[in-house]
Amino acid sequence: MRILMTGATGLIGKELGKVLAEKGHEIVVISRSLSKARENLPFPCEVVVGDLMDGPVKDAKLLHVDTVINLMGEPVVEGRWSEEKKRKIYNSRVQGTRHLIQSIPESTRTFISSSAIGYYGDCGDEVLREEHAAGNDFLARVTLAWEAESEKAPGRKVFIRTGIVLSQQGGALEQMMFPFRAGVGGILGSGRHYMSWIHLQDIVGLYVFALENTQVNGPLNGVAPVPVTNRELSEVLASKLGKKLGPPVPSAALKVLFGEVATVMLSSMRGSTEKSEALGYEFQYRTVDQALEEICEPFRSGEDIFYSEQFLPDPPEKIFHFFQDAYNLEQITPPTLNFHIENISTPEVRQGTLIDYKLKIRGVPVKWRTEIDEWQPPHRFVDKQLQGPYRMWHHTHQFRPFCGGTLMIDRVRYRLPLGHLGWLVAGKWIRKDVENIFAFRKRFISTLEIPKKG
Repeated sequence: MRILMTGATGLIGKELGKVLAEKGHEIVVISRSLSKARENLPFPCEVVVGDLMDGPVKDAKLLHVDTVINLMGEPVVEGRWSEEKKRKIYNSRVQGTRHLIQSIPESTRTFISSSAIGYYGDCGDEVLREEHAAGNDFLARVTLAWEAESEKAPGRKVFIRTGIVLSQQGGALEQMMFPFRAGVGGILGSGRHYMSWIHLQDIVGLYVFALENTQVNGPLNGVAPVPVTNRELSEVLASKLGKKLGPPVPSAALKVLFGEVATVMLSSMRGSTEKSEALGYEFQYRTVDQALEEICEPFRSGEDIFYSEQFLPDPPEKIFHFFQDAYNLEQITPPTLNFHIENISTPEVRQGTLIDYKLKIRGVPVKWRTEIDEWQPPHRFVDKQLQGPYRMWHHTHQFRPFCGGTLMIDRVRYRLPLGHLGWLVAGKWIRKDVENIFAFRKRFISTLEIPKKG
């Protein structure tokens, strides 16, 4: 099947794209930047450069699309809503979808669009099935207009009304987790309002289910079978992080801090999975306790996790050959770090090799010694800091054969000095530094012509 995706660089898009590519589908992505798509997409695809906010995108690559999966949309709960922010939220969904439909052929057989559980608005304890009327707050009106625009698409149409997506790799939980890790996270308002959530693997699973099962039509709640109140979610999250629940945050304080966004934070939406389960979808994560147990496990010991993926068209043997030369690390490290290798303990890198290097972190000279803890060519190696600026640094490099190329995966577990205090004072700065280092690496590698071994 030839599938067009929008919003492919988002949290859901990356995971869904990998699943679809591995199933053998051809994927076409619309992106404003060819280079950024190549750097950030963890699956093979054709890229059409265009901006659906400006108008329809015309390209020959779109002529034979069978299916469209529409995931684009301006983030909703990020800061206060100015009038400009509200225009972006509306236009990225409604106008963007209109231009998308004008870009695709009439022969398109299936159109699956993201929607939002916010469609229903604040409904208290009421169980919300798909036939329930739309609410009347800003987000509900946007979602109603979004679905109405999507109804104009050709072929079978499905709208997945997505709840709060729980993932270790970002999204809403990343914002929620900070105060709880700091030990001050508490319930919002009365805590009695329902929060319909879903694990990342299940929202991806629902999209695949909707794609592969033609009996799925119209709206579908993208939520887990057991919604929880804000109090219940807060208690489970604090428990899984090994923290006590902090003081509650009064509704009035939320409205002062977040303005109209507080309406979303305090609205009660108790989504039902009756339709999706009757159609045959089987959830991997039914309870929030089960989902957060897996997601929060690394954070209980005070670790931070950084995770990055990049698809490369070359086979693992070729990619690994580049990385086994330790001096290539100097090429893929930002020049601002002044990274320089001083000594390697063995003629060839292997398990047990020690590498000494120096660099500058925010202008401060630092010496670092790392040990190659695991060495499994051409698919995996692990380095760990023995001496350096972190209390712990454990970096797993994986090179997985994927769709004729390589899915390069970096997973870093790290702890800062001074424990909890160090994390509170410098955690966000260090996180940004780590993200910038790997963003530079992605840019460099996406344009690199890796020579053949020998």
